[in-house]
Amino acid sequence: MAIPNIHSWQINLEGPITDYFESIFSIGNGYIGIRGYSLQTPKTKLQEHAIFRAGFFEPVKPGITDMVQLPDVLGMIVQGYRQESVTQSLDLRQGVLTQRWQAEGLTVSAERMVSMADKQLICVRMTLRSEKDQLVTVQVSMNDQVANLPVHDDQMINETETVRLLETVSHTSNALKMCAVHSGRMIQFIQTVLISGEPVSESTLRLKLKTGEPVTVEKRVRVLFDGESANAVDTDPWEAHAKTWEALWQDCDIELDADEEIQGALRWNIFQMLCNNAADDSRVSIGARGLTHGRYKGNTFWDTDIFLLPFYCWHRPKAAQNLMQYRVDLLPEAKKLAKKQNLDGARYPWMCAVDGDEQCESWDIGFCEVHVTADVAYALERMLEITGTPMTEDMRQLLADTAHYWKSRFTWEEEKQQYSSFFVKGPDEYCGAAINNTFTNFMAKHNVELALQYANDLLDEKERKALRFFADHITILYEPENALYQQDELFDRLEPLPVTMVGGEPLYRIICFDRMQRYRALKQADLVQLMVLFPNRFSEKEKCAVWEKYEPLTVHDSSLSFGVHAHLAFQLGLKEKAWDYFMRSLFLDLKDVMHNTGREGVHMASLGATWQALVYGMLGLWAQDGTITAHAQLPDEIRSISLSVWHRGQKHKITATHEQTLIIKEG
Repeated sequence: MAIPNIHSWQINLEGPITDYFESIFSIGNGYIGIRGYSLQTPKTKLQEHAIFRAGFFEPVKPGITDMVQLPDVLGMIVQGYRQESVTQSLDLRQGVLTQRWQAEGLTVSAERMVSMADKQLICVRMTLRSEKDQLVTVQVSMNDQVANLPVHDDQMINETETVRLLETVSHTSNALKMCAVHSGRMIQFIQTVLISGEPVSESTLRLKLKTGEPVTVEKRVRVLFDGESANAVDTDPWEAHAKTWEALWQDCDIELDADEEIQGALRWNIFQMLCNNAADDSRVSIGARGLTHGRYKGNTFWDTDIFLLPFYCWHRPKAAQNLMQYRVDLLPEAKKLAKKQNLDGARYPWMCAVDGDEQCESWDIGFCEVHVTADVAYALERMLEITGTPMTEDMRQLLADTAHYWKSRFTWEEEKQQYSSFFVKGPDEYCGAAINNTFTNFMAKHNVELALQYANDLLDEKERKALRFFADHITILYEPENALYQQDELFDRLEPLPVTMVGGEPLYRIICFDRMQRYRALKQADLVQLMVLFPNRFSEKEKCAVWEKYEPLTVHDSSLSFGVHAHLAFQLGLKEKAWDYFMRSLFLDLKDVMHNTGREGVHMASLGATWQALVYGMLGLWAQDGTITAHAQLPDEIRSISLSVWHRGQKHKITATHEQTLIIKEG
């Protein structure tokens, strides 16, 4: 497999376009996302040439929705020419993907962008140059033949049955209107075509090329969703787009004095987090694969709250507020889910649909990975701490309702005089349904303590007393003589995983899950994850004890794992281990570390975990009680780090070298 050439501001790759290339060259503006497919290659399957619109979901069966795949409206094909190999170049600074190819004396360069300045606008600009005078035909079109290929929750099942979620209402040469088959929601595409800057009405363009003289065909497509009005037309949308990216990088860039490939990979990670976040819209969140693929039906997990939110808190505070408001606004749905499960309060779904419904079809995951509810509460408190956002009544209600949920979810054990959690999963999904998973219990305790701190007046005296008693009596498995937290009550009783099974395919592909859950092996960070979420709550000795016991037992079959291990290893000064994990997280998609980037899209949580490993782990940034601190421990491979962050409305410049770390207010 070809690996991209990575430069400081550019990702280049040459060869036939594969699904892997499509994933890593995905672009977007948070509202519209486009995979990096070839304009010159016609669709052969209805689910190819994927484009997505944030927040657009339709049912594929009762109770289950899928993110709707939009029609290929970029159509611009040079007729009579076959594209064998393509040179692709992603300009991270300006947010433009360019595909170049040559055939029979014709050179074609096709640029595309999804405007950051105009959330409705997609632009394609094709420049043709010939080695001889000739007539070339370019066919411009919008292909309304499209269907979804829903991806099953079980990674071992390959779906083959497509589902049509859109039907055509009207289709002319320059306009396409489609309707969602179930909800009736409308989406319209309006196309404008220009040759050398002049508008034309034709869709079949016959271009008279002269030797060595370029001719440019441009296509602008406006996407109007749910009857929205068209934005005012910008004179030069490419320039407006570039200026918006320039402003984004001023707030979000991280400059490294390091190898160029590392710098470029880090910027690509940041670029994708910016491309997949609808920063101004609290009605949508970020799916596990963003707008780069329909994996996991486009749904939101704890990935957004725990792994992605910190990036936006520090670099795009308004975006962070909107991501959190999304959770707050879905509190009524979380209360319905708790009631459906015969519980009190509010329980957030594991796989969250855009309207707050649970979408997980695996009972052991959907019902057992309850820690997501406490993850939401944790994320809310961190967002408030970093951004300085005032606590609203609805936020306080969220804390109160989720605290009530936890008290009803635990079981009081009279003989132990403790509350215990049964049939739960922590972040480690290989362990099976456990008893008293420490990550879950600790997070639940923290959730209740937040409610008592911030929502005290929403509770009556009886509720306050009951929740205080509950928080004080939650089982936390801890060995004081070893300063060691235990993952759960069953983990140490499980059979050791044979060494011969480690190091090849992910274990979920070669071992039946019933067998897998009886091995003493972690899919991903569990207690290691807990250590980095509360860097000041655990001693150095406790963090080391967790690392020494659980890191060797972790097989890293989840993309979430490498960055978290790098994060803690940096904090513990384990530079060699930290760097190894950091590099795997940094290049997880760019070098297809998990061997599924093509068929599943960009791993959004890994992007956030990489950022945290660098900013929280390597740089030591943290915010607590209205103050920010940073104590860098740079590896030898990075000589300095420089970035700007926002803290409670004030912008700061942070610069770190091996000798010192400086935090200076800007403006």
